[in-house]
Amino acid sequence: MMLFGFLACTNKPRIPEIKYSNNIVAQPIPFAKGIISTEDNSEFELTFSTDGLKAYFSRRAPNEKQKIYVSDFKNDEWTTPKLASFSTDRDETAYITPNGKFFFFGSERPVPNQPNKGNFDMNIWMMEKTDNGWGEPKPLPEPINEVQIEQEDWPSSNNNFFFSNDNITFYFTTMMRGTKSVKLYETKFDGETFSEPKTIDGIFEDEKLWIYSAVISPNGEYLVFNSYGAPGGKGGEDIFVSKKTGKGWSHAKPIGPLINSKDEESSPRFSRDGNYFFFSRAENLGNYEYGEWSIFFIETKYLDLEGLFD
Repeated sequence: MMLFGFLACTNKPRIPEIKYSNNIVAQPIPFAKGIISTEDNSEFELTFSTDGLKAYFSRRAPNEKQKIYVSDFKNDEWTTPKLASFSTDRDETAYITPNGKFFFFGSERPVPNQPNKGNFDMNIWMMEKTDNGWGEPKPLPEPINEVQIEQEDWPSSNNNFFFSNDNITFYFTTMMRGTKSVKLYETKFDGETFSEPKTIDGIFEDEKLWIYSAVISPNGEYLVFNSYGAPGGKGGEDIFVSKKTGKGWSHAKPIGPLINSKDEESSPRFSRDGNYFFFSRAENLGNYEYGEWSIFFIETKYLDLEGLFD
């Protein structure tokens, strides 16, 4: 197993530094080709266990809803993925907190006693670590989750990804009911309750541009997300980066031509140690038609994120 010691992180668990490839990965390539990234299915949105040796990701077989699968890194290879036991409906966007205590994912499954009366509704569900694995999934409370009311359409009140790199401050992107764009929100979690979400503005000059699937790099320096049709992009859906400043987050910039292309790019993610960057890509066939999604990865250093803001 390619395990090379540990990285020290203040106020965080010690993070194992793992090589997911024996070769230099200076250009994006499919991640675990033929095992996790396949030709016949769509794969996207992955997260790693705290030790970096287990990957959860979304897979959609043709004409089926996507579900969450899990694969283990053993003897320098990824095992054949298995359907996660908790994935029983349209499920996606898995995320495990850095302390390993909580598992979040998006699901179309109905929220108890709150029937969806709209067009299409996704909500965030949470599981807590137990001695026997993960506990029963529970939906997050309002206003993080908002079940659609009559005549409400996507993306209003849709929420499927919840992220933190310090176990306290969480980020999610949604179109709150009554607003006109998908924005980035921040909430604090004390282990039991969540604070009232606050909007994070200023990432784009045009506040009408949507922000999806936002993550923060493990070193806390960069906010990375995807957006559709934003200035500087190469195709419809592209990935953008904002840098941490003394006043908050900077205006976003496109991540660059190594990642963004005429095709669709989304779902940015980092390995636990920050050494690898992952994203999903689908061929743009034109007329809003797309090929199957696959997960790609590259060594983060080749993105030169610091150079974007020189």
